[in-house]
Amino acid sequence: MAVVRTGRRRAAPGLATVVALVFAAALCSLLLAPHAVADAPPIPGSPLDAYDKQVPYDVGAHKLARLAALIAYVLMVATVVLGVVLRLRFMQRAVNRATFYGAHTTLALSAMIFGGIHGLTFVYQPVWQIGWTRLAVPFTGGVQRVPVGLGILGVELAVAVACSVWLQRRLGYHRWLRVHQLAYVSFGLIWLHIFLVHPEPRHLNLVSVGIAAGAGTILLAFLIRALPSRSRLRRRAFPGGTGVVE
Repeated sequence: MAVVRTGRRRAAPGLATVVALVFAAALCSLLLAPHAVADAPPIPGSPLDAYDKQVPYDVGAHKLARLAALIAYVLMVATVVLGVVLRLRFMQRAVNRATFYGAHTTLALSAMIFGGIHGLTFVYQPVWQIGWTRLAVPFTGGVQRVPVGLGILGVELAVAVACSVWLQRRLGYHRWLRVHQLAYVSFGLIWLHIFLVHPEPRHLNLVSVGIAAGAGTILLAFLIRALPSRSRLRRRAFPGGTGVVE
């Protein structure tokens, strides 16, 4: 009896290493970031910044923006995790696959809706200098242009990934799957937006712990998806058999 060894085992994608290093560096920054000093300038776009510039600031819109952002982030993490569960067919014997797919789609749509609400609230904050055009075109805002642009780009990429579902038959499943995997890039852009736009996620508090936990969950899901297990590699090498030839 001879065992046939296949040479089809893939090397770990370089993207997995890059994403892992980015998240690791950001998490280290979270733990090592110094606390803001009392005489530091006001945060751009904050109520104190609006007071210094003598422009009105809507506290209610600020609270709505913060709440919508937190809800969208939780829904986004849940969407990616369910997507990995759906792709790898975890718990498929306990829960119907169609149920997972419906939950995945609903969570993704809800995350984009709350993300849109979060963005729209800033149109009503004059200190942010964001109009409808700047809200749609990344990196054109007047305040915190790069962090805000990353968030806009991440949301628009997520919308494009969601809309690609209607092109699945034209693209073919495997090409569509590559497009759908850009959801990880979308999450990375949005996470950088959250991390850079306000000092709160860079200090040790309940919100920062939740944001870090969500990023760690996505990173783990990405690595599970990107680095195939031996059993999955064996099934790919021998789709119709056990991998043993007599």
